[in-house]
Amino acid sequence: MTVAVDSASLPRLLGAHCTIDPDRLKRYEIPERGEPGKASGLVVPQSEAEVGQLLATCSAHGIALVVSAGRTGLVEAQRPDGECVLSLEKLNRPLSFTTPDGEVFRFDDAAAASPEAAADALGAWWRGLGQPPCHDGVLEVQAGMAVDAVNLILGALGLMWPMEMGSSSAASVGGCIANASAGANAVCYGTAAHLAIQAVGYSGDGREVVSDAPVWKPVPGDILAINSAQPRPEWGLIGTQGVLGVITRARLRAYAIPVQREAALLPVAGMPAAMRILAAARSTFGDDVEEFEFIGRPALELVRDLRGEAFRSPLARHDAPYYLLLQVKSHKAHVDLAGMLYEFLADDIGLAEDDIGYAPLKVLKEIRHSITEASNARMRKLGGGRLSFDTATPVAVFGDYLKVLEQELSAEFPEVALIAFGHAGVGGAHLHILGSKESPAAVHAKALTRILFDVTQDFGGTFSAEHGVGSKWGSEFIARAPKDVQDALVAAKRRHDPHTVLSPRNFALDRLLRA
Repeated sequence: MTVAVDSASLPRLLGAHCTIDPDRLKRYEIPERGEPGKASGLVVPQSEAEVGQLLATCSAHGIALVVSAGRTGLVEAQRPDGECVLSLEKLNRPLSFTTPDGEVFRFDDAAAASPEAAADALGAWWRGLGQPPCHDGVLEVQAGMAVDAVNLILGALGLMWPMEMGSSSAASVGGCIANASAGANAVCYGTAAHLAIQAVGYSGDGREVVSDAPVWKPVPGDILAINSAQPRPEWGLIGTQGVLGVITRARLRAYAIPVQREAALLPVAGMPAAMRILAAARSTFGDDVEEFEFIGRPALELVRDLRGEAFRSPLARHDAPYYLLLQVKSHKAHVDLAGMLYEFLADDIGLAEDDIGYAPLKVLKEIRHSITEASNARMRKLGGGRLSFDTATPVAVFGDYLKVLEQELSAEFPEVALIAFGHAGVGGAHLHILGSKESPAAVHAKALTRILFDVTQDFGGTFSAEHGVGSKWGSEFIARAPKDVQDALVAAKRRHDPHTVLSPRNFALDRLLRA
């Protein structure tokens, strides 16, 4: 177990890249969401090997660490509570690209100076090869690279890493893989765990670890597709949320950017009806259903209030309880994808012209990705805080789940407005409950959380879909996760991090180990 180490000793033990300067620590003590924490120090390794050395030193001296990546998480995993912060921000360079035929481009210092320089260098090399097809190629990057930076580089070859989320400019590759983050494209490509080929890093006691990624297979509708409350220790560093070790580099599977994409915003009377549309879309478009997102009316209204006159909706009416963002793709230029989508919506689904919200894809994505920003703005205005949840159920019951959840919440708390949106294609829901100065969200937090998680569990769902468990939901993990899942994680923690230096409060592992 970890022991108390005088913070003044940290620079001596951890080296020149460690500081205890309070002004330097502030940035790492304030997460994007949640209450500020308190760090004993900060260490910013400059190389992957240094990460391993630091972990070995921390294990030997019982120095507890929390890992800082993009700091965009919801579950307080990166909020220090006396631990030293380990930041991977300097591990942010591309390393190599390998074509399916085995040709390798290695990024030198000049090419790795910025994502733009990397894209230019990679593109020039590719053109020199005669522009061979490169989908299924492999991009190797350090774990601190932002998702957007990865896609800027791959874009030079007409490729992408399809990890789509609202925070992709900050979210790191390593953090997404460690969390098995889903994102909007998970219905088509799987989670970040499946978008990787391999993750390399170090265990909690400094040993090198190589973890092979699982292969994505579409999940039957009666099985949970995303569940970060059930980590898989056999995946090693992938999906185990940084409690077994630290990812320092990853090999990513590159996908061809579709030749065509078409999407529409659709009003629906309820989520059960929405899920029938998903089943029909899969029957028509198969694996080319690239996104299937849902937006509750309160969420859409928040975006409209935030944008004001700049808000442009493709729909003539805005009185539906829910809206769907359906996106389909094709890798064939000659296919009339727009016509196919219209025929599906008008003829197969029977939607009226006014109920098919066509708009440029960028406009539709801006609506979807503005919801959290709009919720943040409303929260600040109301001044009563917010409860945020990230749940999932099997797709087969997802529509009924949301219907019952609304009924249960309104029956006990009629004044509560549920702001719901998320990844309906994999059964994932982001749920916000806003408080006010007169009725702060924290006042009824325990009762609201109990109702929400009980209903989720009744539908075979999980209280933590893709954002992890962290320290925020540690008690729920103890109360709700199957005992075999808890036992397997504890056993893996003892093997990989015998002195419990890495994120000791995540999953309430400190309490589970004491027990």
